[in-house]
Amino acid sequence: MTFQRLIDGCVDGDKECFRLLYEETKDGIFRLIRARVRNREEALDILQETYIDLWKALSGGKFSYSSDGEFFSFLCIIARRRVARLYRFFKPVVSLEDLSDVVPDSDSRDPGEIAFVLDMVEKLNAIDREVIRLRYFEGLEFKIIARFLEQKEGAIKIRHHRALTKLRELLKYEKEN
Repeated sequence: MTFQRLIDGCVDGDKECFRLLYEETKDGIFRLIRARVRNREEALDILQETYIDLWKALSGGKFSYSSDGEFFSFLCIIARRRVARLYRFFKPVVSLEDLSDVVPDSDSRDPGEIAFVLDMVEKLNAIDREVIRLRYFEGLEFKIIARFLEQKEGAIKIRHHRALTKLRELLKYEKEN
């Protein structure tokens, strides 16, 4: 299903269309936010503020639909800016509490292994860490990650490859020692 019909309804002030849009997108946006904040309550607060900002942007005509990917990127940028406002002076911490919010289907994985990998991801530089999170925790395509991070798609693919190489080296080194 394309979001165009729902977005058009939101532009016209249709609250039911906005509710449906929220239901379709909230889980992915929540995971994106949850990976960057200290606890579930903060993530829920930011999620609420993100959708309030989205409603204002759509009903105010500040977004014009061209594709679902562009819309999702727009929504991710709103969420990212909300998180940035909250953590302007604090380093975000990924908690292992409620790990299923951050890593989908984590029930089938060993929590110790997940914690180990997350620790290694934290050792990457900020932009590489972000690319890995968006690609693997959020399942976003390179094109959407590029829009979200305001970089070219080719640059994101290179960063992704280099980040994976660094991560493999870190994992290999840590397991050997």
